[in-house]
Amino acid sequence: MSTSTRARTQLSPGPLLLLGGIAFFAGGAIHPAGNGEGSKVDQLHEMLVDSMWYPSHALMLVAMVCFAAAILAFRRRGGLGSGMARVTDVASVIAVVATAGMALHLFAALGADGIAHGEKTLLYHVQTWNETLTNPLWGLSVAALAVTGGLTRTLGNPLTLALGLVGGLAFALASATIAFTDRFDALFPLASLIGIWAVVVGLMTWKPGVGRVANDQC
Repeated sequence: MSTSTRARTQLSPGPLLLLGGIAFFAGGAIHPAGNGEGSKVDQLHEMLVDSMWYPSHALMLVAMVCFAAAILAFRRRGGLGSGMARVTDVASVIAVVATAGMALHLFAALGADGIAHGEKTLLYHVQTWNETLTNPLWGLSVAALAVTGGLTRTLGNPLTLALGLVGGLAFALASATIAFTDRFDALFPLASLIGIWAVVVGLMTWKPGVGRVANDQC
């Protein structure tokens, strides 16, 4: 089987990035915000009982699944330099772990009654460490992919680099601190740039003949 035939039969990262970006942007847009009053436990409870908890996190889970699948598909296409290959290898592991973490986070609302009175239950601690560890790593991996892919033009270009870098760093910092302080919560809207980056890069990667990745597979 020729290289071009194998490339056509493999799952393309372009559509996956596009769908993941849309789901990420939409999930973030409808994510419960809370009123910022009371303790962090109180704020978490308010979000858990919000009717938009499940729709928003279902979309975020779809986004995580698509991102993970896209990164794995991108890695399998080959033709990457050693630096980009290493970044993609690490990012793919983080993406899979973050997807599992988001699946766990989706069902956090089932334990809302347990923290109704501001008590730090086991679920609270699990969700705290889940969100403050896996999500920041995921954000940093997106930033690394955007920078390395943009500079090498294997995944985007220097213009798209800024979108993924700023969005990834914003998501990482906001997620890492949300359980402890409200100071960086305002960065979450900026994290939506990840979705825009994924849509733009997904379209670039999807279209035949656009970008070095597509050209290398012909």
